[in-house]
Amino acid sequence: MIDPPVLPDVMIAAKPLACGIPLGVVAATERAAAAIGSGMHGTTFGGGPLACRVALEFFDLLDPLLPHITEVGGYFRMRLTDLAKRYSFIKEIRGFGLMIGIELDIPGKQIVLDAIEEGLLINCTHEVVLRALPPYILTEQDVDRSITVLNRVFKKAKSAAN
Repeated sequence: MIDPPVLPDVMIAAKPLACGIPLGVVAATERAAAAIGSGMHGTTFGGGPLACRVALEFFDLLDPLLPHITEVGGYFRMRLTDLAKRYSFIKEIRGFGLMIGIELDIPGKQIVLDAIEEGLLINCTHEVVLRALPPYILTEQDVDRSITVLNRVFKKAKSAAN
């Protein structure tokens, strides 16, 4: 028997909802919402008509893109997993959709700089996690080009580490 999913009573999100226009949202179950009375909650980025309209339009555009995002993101993580088999300093590949992290056991700053020099924009968080946040229109061919660059950059990092 499959357990039902665990769902939050309250969820808060902000930033990307309105394609760069500041917008925040609080989504709650009916039971949780009933506990929040009028005037009990305020927000800096809530309720502006322009931001809300942009967010609604974005959701209409995003919905048909989700299968593509899931498919290409899975392909990207699969190709990165193949690279991880070749480079022992890659500890973990993780992500969801097209938000992808590559955890290393070496600092990632130089890898980011080398990748940028080769035309691939990634960043590094927590000093050892490479992060890719490509556009939703990314294709498998784009992923293949990215993997080619990462392979060259990882080879250079492996040589520097030895």
